Amino acid sequence: MSWDTGLNVSRWAKQLAYEVGKEIYFSKFMGDTFESMIVSKSMPEGKGKDMTFGMVGYTGTVKTGDSTLEGNEQNITSNEVTVTTNQRRFGIINAGNFDDSKVLYNFRSEALAQLKRQYAEDHDAQIFSALTKTSGAGAYLRADASGSVYADSDPEADLAAADLATPEDISKLKKMAMLGTTKSYKMKPIRVDGKDYFVLLLHPEAAYDLAQNSTWRNAQQYANIRGEDNPIFSGALGVYDGVVVHEHEGITTADDLGAGDAIKAARNLFLGAGAACHAKVDEMSWVEKTFDYGNKLGIAAGQIYGVGLSTFDSKDYAVIQYITARTDL
Repeated sequence: MSWDTGLNVSRWAKQLAYEVGKEIYFSKFMGDTFESMIVSKSMPEGKGKDMTFGMVGYTGTVKTGDSTLEGNEQNITSNEVTVTTNQRRFGIINAGNFDDSKVLYNFRSEALAQLKRQYAEDHDAQIFSALTKTSGAGAYLRADASGSVYADSDPEADLAAADLATPEDISKLKKMAMLGTTKSYKMKPIRVDGKDYFVLLLHPEAAYDLAQNSTWRNAQQYANIRGEDNPIFSGALGVYDGVVVHEHEGITTADDLGAGDAIKAARNLFLGAGAACHAKVDEMSWVEKTFDYGNKLGIAAGQIYGVGLSTFDSKDYAVIQYITARTDL
C-alpha cells in the first residue's frame, strides 16, 4: 500500500478543528462576550502571540428631577486581560502497511478521532489550570463541618476529613459572589431566559459526598432541569439556590492537605460570567509525511491557543476556590 499524502489535507484539518470544538467540555460555557462563563475569541487573522480581551465597567449615580447631570457624569472603567498563546502539537504514526493489513480500520479516520479527544482534553486542561489557584492570595471558601469559612489566602492547612461539600456551602458561595470579597469582585451571573445562575464545578468524589447529603437529595427530588435546553444545564447534577452543579475529573486534587498532611481534598470551582478568557487560532494544521520508503504514514496536527484568568485591578473577576475534603472512591 502506498500513501497518497497529496490527499486534500486541508479537509482533514478543518474537520479536526470542527470536531475539537464540539468535544471541548467547556464549550457549553463559551461565548464571545463577558456574559458567558468562558470568553472565547479567535485571534484576528491568526496573527500575534498574545491576545487582549477588553473588560469595561460603569457605575453611575442617578440624578432625579431637575438635578444637574452635567459635570456629574461617571467614567467608564476599563481593564485588559492579556492571554499568551502558544502552538500545541500532537503527532501520530501508523505501525506500517503490514500491521495495518491485519485490522480493518482507516488510519486517517482513527487519527482524527484520537487527535480530537487529545486536543479537547488539552483545551480543557488549560482552562482548569487558569481557573485554579493552588496557593497564594485569592477568594477561597474552605469547607468546615462546624461552619465553613472564607479566606483570602490558601486555607488548605486547616482542612479535616469531615469537611465535605454541602448545600449550605453552595448558598454561602452564592452570597460571596453576590456581595464580593476582599479578593474578588461582585460576580456577574450567567443569565438564562431571564433567570440568573452561577456554576459550581465539583470533582466527582466531592460530588459523591454532596449526593449523600439529605438536604441536597430532598432539594433535587422536587427540582427539574430536564426541560431546560440551555447548554449550561447539559449534564448538570442539579440546581441548588440558583447554582448549577456539574462534576468533572479535571478539578485539581491533592492527597496531602490538612492535619498531618493526610487529607484527600479537591479544589472545586465556583464560577460566574467572564471567569476566564480563551484565545485561539481557528485554523488547525494537519501535515502528513511518509517514512521508511512509504511504508509508514505520520500525521502531525497543531493549533495555537491559550487561556488566561480574568482579573480586574489584581482581584479575581468571577471565580471562587471551594476547597473540600473528598471521599476516596
